[in-house]
Amino acid sequence: MSVTVKKIQTVSKVKAFIRLPGSKSITHRALLMATLARGTSEIRHPLVAEDTLLTARALEELGVGVSWEEDRVLVTPPSHRWSQPRNPILLGNSGTSMRLLPAVAAVGSGRFVFDGTSRLRERPVAPVVDALTSLGARVRYLGAAGYPPIEIDASGLRGGEAVVDARQSSQFLSALLIASPCSGGEVRIRWEEPVASFPYIALTLAMMEEMGLEYRWSGATSITVPAPQVYPPFRFVVEGDCSSASYFWAAAALTGGEIHTVPVRRASAQGDCGFLGVLEEMGCRVQWGDEGVTVKGTEDLKAVSRDMNTMPDMVPTLAVLAAFARGTSHIRNVAHLRVKESDRLHVMAVELRKLGIPVEELPDGLKIEGGGARSPRESIEAHNDHRIAMAFAVAGLRTPGIEIRGAESVAKSFPEFWEVFETLERN
Repeated sequence: MSVTVKKIQTVSKVKAFIRLPGSKSITHRALLMATLARGTSEIRHPLVAEDTLLTARALEELGVGVSWEEDRVLVTPPSHRWSQPRNPILLGNSGTSMRLLPAVAAVGSGRFVFDGTSRLRERPVAPVVDALTSLGARVRYLGAAGYPPIEIDASGLRGGEAVVDARQSSQFLSALLIASPCSGGEVRIRWEEPVASFPYIALTLAMMEEMGLEYRWSGATSITVPAPQVYPPFRFVVEGDCSSASYFWAAAALTGGEIHTVPVRRASAQGDCGFLGVLEEMGCRVQWGDEGVTVKGTEDLKAVSRDMNTMPDMVPTLAVLAAFARGTSHIRNVAHLRVKESDRLHVMAVELRKLGIPVEELPDGLKIEGGGARSPRESIEAHNDHRIAMAFAVAGLRTPGIEIRGAESVAKSFPEFWEVFETLERN
């Protein structure tokens, strides 16, 4: 993919109605649950982006029928779990795919190799490998221990107990939860706290409940899943992506404007919906409607001190807003951001300094002295990270001369981002 440079135009005050793409997190989970069902499922308003397409293509290599139509996808599981791919299943730099798919592969039979880009090979996968091994899966590393590529020699999972280290990602825990109903016997899943991004565990459990799957809490850090259970075929509507919405909410916050986003529910299980509370703390107003939410910005953004462990993907967005806020903001308890698409703590510090922002990079967070930014003398680098590119697009609404190198990285989660963002520039 060629490197694209995007120049951002400043605006005085944004006002827009934004229809959001489907949630990436929900689309991934819905695809996997449909794969484990008996019969064809229909997923409406799915996210069609690089990461979800990588997951869908991987499922097709396992023999799953995946048919994309206008604003829906039909998923038909094979009669036998699974087809045997001739080649390694390549997952690009999709950490979500690499963490979730091995558990799905392990409930069937066959030999499967999962691999990806050089950056994906630097992102840990040991927690899901260790948990699957404890349930009878045979998994071996084909490179560095603890990292992709991995080979799974699958013959189904037995019941038992699995301990999951979810300190770096809740997706390791979600992977076990999604696959456990298809095990040969009851599975007890335990973990130690803290869990990174715990709201995504709540999202996984809420979707399992909606599909009719049973589970029970067997302690504060333990869930028991009866098995075997059967995922029924389903029709499911994916709500708008709160992570994608955050950049538009932040645009309103930064310019003192107003943005209405749909479809988002006040009762959403998406953890990143909690970013609205951060914006309120910074001085914005949030108003809920029947189908979405409106954010009204302020002329006087206030600095915040926040533990962002439950919504780490919001850290780049918050860091940009903190640069323009009154006072010093402290973002903490997000050390696991160092193993995302980029080392997001380091990258945010490097790129904010290009705008003249005093930043202290901490082992688990950032301290950012607000007050405004200056025009950079060089391009902002996206570091092949969609969230870095989109966060600094927001900064460009207030700071002249911002160009983002690597703008194509938004395809990972929001392929139409620049088209939608440019509607703000024209207002």
